[in-house]
Amino acid sequence: MLMSDMMTRDVPLLHLQDNLRRGVELLRWTKLDALPVVDKDGFLIGIFTKANVLDAFLAGADSSEIIERHYNTQVVTVEADIPYQEVEQQAKQTSVGTGVVVDKEGKVLGIFTKVDMIIALFREAEQQANKINTVYQAMPNGIIVVDQDNRIQQINPAGEKILGLKQEVIKEQLFNRVISGLDLDSVLRQSQYLVGVQTEMNQVTVLCNISPLGQMAGAVIVFQALTDLDQVALELDATKRLYETLLTVTNIAYEAIFVVDDQGKITLANEAACQFFGKRENELLQKPIDQVIENTRLLRTLKTGMAETNEIQVIYGRPYIVSRLPIVRQGKIIGAVGKITFQKLDEVKEVAQRLAQLDLELNYYKEQIGSARGPVTFNQIITVNQDMRRLKQEAEIAARGNSTIMLTGESGTGKELFAEAIHRASPHRNGPYVKVNCAAVPENLLESEFFGYAGGAFTGAQKGGKAGKFAVADGGTLFLDEIGDMSLNLQSKLLRVLEDRSFEPIGSNESVKADVRIIAATNKDLTEKVARGEFRSDLYYRLNVISFRLIPIRNRSEDIIPLVHVFLERLNQDFGKRILGVSPEVEKILIAHRWPGNVRELKNVIERAVNFAAGELLERADLPFYLREERQGPPLFLTKDWNLENAREHLDKETLEKALLEMNGNKSEVARLLGISRSWLYEKMRRYDIKTP
Repeated sequence: MLMSDMMTRDVPLLHLQDNLRRGVELLRWTKLDALPVVDKDGFLIGIFTKANVLDAFLAGADSSEIIERHYNTQVVTVEADIPYQEVEQQAKQTSVGTGVVVDKEGKVLGIFTKVDMIIALFREAEQQANKINTVYQAMPNGIIVVDQDNRIQQINPAGEKILGLKQEVIKEQLFNRVISGLDLDSVLRQSQYLVGVQTEMNQVTVLCNISPLGQMAGAVIVFQALTDLDQVALELDATKRLYETLLTVTNIAYEAIFVVDDQGKITLANEAACQFFGKRENELLQKPIDQVIENTRLLRTLKTGMAETNEIQVIYGRPYIVSRLPIVRQGKIIGAVGKITFQKLDEVKEVAQRLAQLDLELNYYKEQIGSARGPVTFNQIITVNQDMRRLKQEAEIAARGNSTIMLTGESGTGKELFAEAIHRASPHRNGPYVKVNCAAVPENLLESEFFGYAGGAFTGAQKGGKAGKFAVADGGTLFLDEIGDMSLNLQSKLLRVLEDRSFEPIGSNESVKADVRIIAATNKDLTEKVARGEFRSDLYYRLNVISFRLIPIRNRSEDIIPLVHVFLERLNQDFGKRILGVSPEVEKILIAHRWPGNVRELKNVIERAVNFAAGELLERADLPFYLREERQGPPLFLTKDWNLENAREHLDKETLEKALLEMNGNKSEVARLLGISRSWLYEKMRRYDIKTP
């Protein structure tokens, strides 16, 4: 609706030579509060109001006196093509009751009063009500409206048809008496939304969405019968895409919010986003996000599935708090949501504290390992697999407590990443995070490594003694990797520490208290080791308070390509390359491979390929030999009864010995063939006591 649809037309005009009597007569005849005053050419120069008349007569003016000295030159003007919404905003900002409508040249077309706006508002409301009623009557979904007392007020024709009920029969009836099995109490009393509720209404199975009306003013039930056709309709890609997109937008909260599809084109932008970018919604929709924000990282989120929350990003020369979340459906990234905080900066304090903490942690890591790698959080664990995402959510919940956590799963599935992420999400996050590989520490040093020793405890001991891992980890988290390789003697002492929360260093009679959160990890079946007497059952149950089994990558193939993009991003920086992705052929090979070495093997393969890549995409020729040839059958050195896939998965002693024999003892070639790192190969050879000339 435009101003031209709301204004009062054919308004008489006053000239400077008209007298007060004529002005009063025209005001009385038109029943208006003001009239435009124009010059001899018809251009607006002011407005003559009832207030001007009263002021003139109170000043002693005669009715024959001309109005030249009795009109306002300050007048509110609007153009005829201004939409209703802008008129409404202008009306709210001014106390003037009448405005003049002019054309582009400034000639008067009519006047506009707040009465006109009210009438237009009623007309607009009536049109909207008619539209809503039309939609209500024509909707294929059933709709039932109940009031705050749980009494049915309306049911639309579709609802009558689906349930076989008539409005005149059920109106004012209690909903629970007409429809059993659907409790609306949480909606009516707590204003909760219920989505996707399956129930029976009048012996018809339906799927419902229930929404509150205002603050405890009633509820609306939208339902659809679950016929075979409806069940198929529920699975339509567009419906699921819309539902999950809106759900993600809701989760990301407020401020400038925009959604992009899997091609990086904007599909949704809220009003705050339009205001931030200085564009209208139709100017943003379907536009590539990198044309709107030059340094956007949303395209990275589309490739990797990595969420980033409350990050600092400079946009248009100013720093903002930015969050990015992937939209995942059935293990595939179908889009991403971005949020820019540019008005409500309540999060700035928290972010500043996080930055300060990161500085401390960065200095710690630089001193410990000489690298700039930051701490691992759950956002940095890349997955689009539904089961793995649920595992992350459960682990993040468990992290908030103080219970011992056991991580199990094959080698290379990310147990160490999960352990650190749990620490970073726990109440111990500000304390130290200490890792111990129980398989890498010699057995004769395990006790001193864990509990430390007093000065002079044994020959060769450091003067003044040495703090053990438990003491170092006090107030933080102790991660015990490869817990299944711990000796029985140390197991009993560890159990005592877990029970008493204290320990005695070697050579000391004083008990030391330690507030340490334990996270244990193993790739072995501890229940079998318990059955064989190789692992204490009481320790097993003490460690296994909360257990998470990490999923091997062969069971979540949808994570392979997002992980590849994450590895490429880091490797491009390390090698100074610009590899954008993988070719379709390589993608098929990577997804088809079983990955016995899991994510660790995938990372090694991509690093090897980057070293040999010459173009912008990784090609088949860049992959290790065993991946290039995997579809064409096993390598020639394998016997008929020996399967490479199974051999690599288990990496038993026979496998390593045959591979070393075929490759003439060349360990680099053996590691490349089996898809493992050289360090892991050496570790396996040490465990199996394999010697090479």
